[in-house]
Amino acid sequence: TDKGVRQVFEKAITAATNAGATVLGTITTQACAIESIIIYTNAALQASTTCAVTGGAGAVTFIDAGTATAAALAADGNQVAWTSGGSGGAVRLAAGKTIITTLSGGAGAASDLVFIITYYSSSANGGTIV
Repeated sequence: TDKGVRQVFEKAITAATNAGATVLGTITTQACAIESIIIYTNAALQASTTCAVTGGAGAVTFIDAGTATAAALAADGNQVAWTSGGSGGAVRLAAGKTIITTLSGGAGAASDLVFIITYYSSSANGGTIV
């Protein structure tokens, strides 16, 4: 992986809508700069469910529970996103840090969500997200 090359990590989850924290990915070997995160739904999110996305053990909130709601993700193809351009710049996460989604408020039906994370490695032959 070359320093500064845009990379995309995609992860689908079907966790219960009241599952709590689910790890989406872990930064490997070297730091990464997170550019954007998209939550895309393949099916309506169960009523009252929220789906926050945080990084670095909760140090950074990418998408808060008030944005990623059942109303916002109410049909197949709906999506919400965070971009570094809207919040003052990209976010650096060190090696070993995780990106987590927290599903809460739902009655426990399976979710059908896809998370798309765009990022850059901070060093030559450096970090990726797995």
